[in-house]
Formats: sequence, C-alpha cells, structure tokens
Amino acid sequence: MTPILRSPAFWVLSCPLLIVVVLASWISGNEDAARAGAETRWTMINVCSAGHQADCHLLSLADGTHVLIDVADAADQPGAALAYLKKHRVKKIRLVVISHFHSDHYGRLVEIIKAGIAVERVALNLPGDRRIADREMPWGCNWEDVQAVLAFLRERGIPYFTPKAGERLLEVTHNGLLTTLDTVCLYDGINTPIGETDINDTSILVRFTHGTTRALFTGDLNLRLGEYLATSDFDLKADLLKVPHHGTEGVAPNEFFKRVGARAALVPSPTELWFSLRSKRVRDYFKDAGTPTYVSGMHGDVTVRFTGTDFRVMAQRVGLSLPEERPQP
Repeated sequence: MTPILRSPAFWVLSCPLLIVVVLASWISGNEDAARAGAETRWTMINVCSAGHQADCHLLSLADGTHVLIDVADAADQPGAALAYLKKHRVKKIRLVVISHFHSDHYGRLVEIIKAGIAVERVALNLPGDRRIADREMPWGCNWEDVQAVLAFLRERGIPYFTPKAGERLLEVTHNGLLTTLDTVCLYDGINTPIGETDINDTSILVRFTHGTTRALFTGDLNLRLGEYLATSDFDLKADLLKVPHHGTEGVAPNEFFKRVGARAALVPSPTELWFSLRSKRVRDYFKDAGTPTYVSGMHGDVTVRFTGTDFRVMAQRVGLSLPEERPQP
C-alpha cells in the first residue's frame, strides 16, 4: 500500500489548498508590512534651479491620499515637478492648493493634469480685481494666463473654489491618528485689514496637522500683511514652517516668525539666492534662533516624516542645516 504522504492523489488534492494558504499568508504579510510602513510625509520637492525659485510641496498621507500645495518649477528647470510625481508613482491628487497666482507657484498645474495625473479639486484665491494683477506686469501675475488655467479646469470638469478662513479642506483618520488641512486666513488684495496689497499677500495660509504636530504653509506672505498677522488673533503656532517668499526681502517680519515658533524651517530657494543679501535677514533670524533650516537648492528634496507626536526631517543631499557659512564649491 502506498503511504498517503507519497500518494499522487494526496499531492493533487493538497497542492491547490497549499497554494491558497501560501497566497493568503503572503497577502496578509504584505498588508501588515504596508500598514507598518504607512506614514504621513511632507516633501518639499526641489524644483529650484541654480538661479530661479519655485514652490511644489507634496503631502502624502498614510491612507494613500496625496495633496499638493503649489505646483510649479523654476523657469529654467521645466518638468521638474512632473518628473518627481511620475518617479514616485503619484497618479491621483485629492486636492491642489494654489497659494497665489504667481507662475512659480501654479505654473505646472495644467501640465500635470495633461500628463494624466488625476486632480479631484483645486483651492485657490483670485485677486480682488484685475488691477492687482496688472500692476505687476510684465514680471508678475498674468491675468490672461490665470483665466486660461481656470477655463482649462472647467473644460476638464475639475472643480475649483476659494476657501474661507477657518475652513477645513481635508480630514483623514488612519490607525487612530487624525490628519487635517485647515485654512488659516486669506485676503483678496483689496479687502484686507491694511488696505490694498499685492499678489503675494493674496496667499492662502494653510495649516497641516498630523496628530499633535503642525506645519504652516505661508505662500509668499509679505512684510505688511505679515506685520498685521503677527499681532492678530489667528492661530499661527506650528512646529514646522514653510518660509514665505523664498526667504527673500519683503518677506514677513521676524515678529511673525516668533509667533509661529517653528522648530524647523523649510525654504524653497536656490542656494545662490539663499546666501545673497536679499535673504540675509531671514538667514540671520533662523541662525540666531538655532532653528534647523533646510533649503531646497542646497539640500535637494526635503522630506518631513510625521509620527503621531513628533517629526523627522530627511534631506536628499547632505548640507548645512544651519546657515552658519556659505558652502564652498
């Protein structure tokens, strides 16, 4: 009599069952690994070139949701934003926030959509009227291009809207941790507490919160409105700060930075610009405050990894985290 373990019939009957068991174990293990590896991240994508600045920030949530805060690249580095998104297999963006209508903040929105990246909706803030835009021509806000972008969104059936101060733009709970994106404040450049301003001061300020850790995104907030906000009742406290206006002259005042009280600062700026006289005040402020500062042109892509109670900053390239001296070539 053939032993049952050596019987051909035994293996014929058992193999399908074994395959199912192995597959179930493999799938379960992969799901456990995915859950264990799931994390919430903010990446300041390096879309700056040697001499030009731009903003593009990717928020990747633990549940797979993606958000972009601004989507542009430097004038002489076209395609950098799209290349990063493709490399990291980002195929769907739940929300794009355009902080304000300067091309170094919104200039690649149409490109990424045409490339097949699905965008669910767009939050934006239009200038109060065309005068605010036309004052900056030919270097600043191009009103015709702004209208063309809005027409493109309508054509593609992508809803866009202007949020209100205090409005919650996103809320996700994953493994018991709450992640939110909230509008702090915004003005249209005409109806502001300090009178008429420019396009930079139409920037939407948003706060990203994961667990107990906060990050404040400030667009290109300028000096005058920054002075007002520094003494306002708005909740500006944050652990991380996206430094406004690429850290250059005209940026929000030191009093604003003190109100925020960030433990780390991220600056979307070329190295040359960051170490120029135009950025000296901001460099000196964070140096004197002992705040680790990460500059995209110097550090490359900079990723903040959030835990429920803290964060860790990882830079693509090794460089100075405190601007004590200019790096030598």
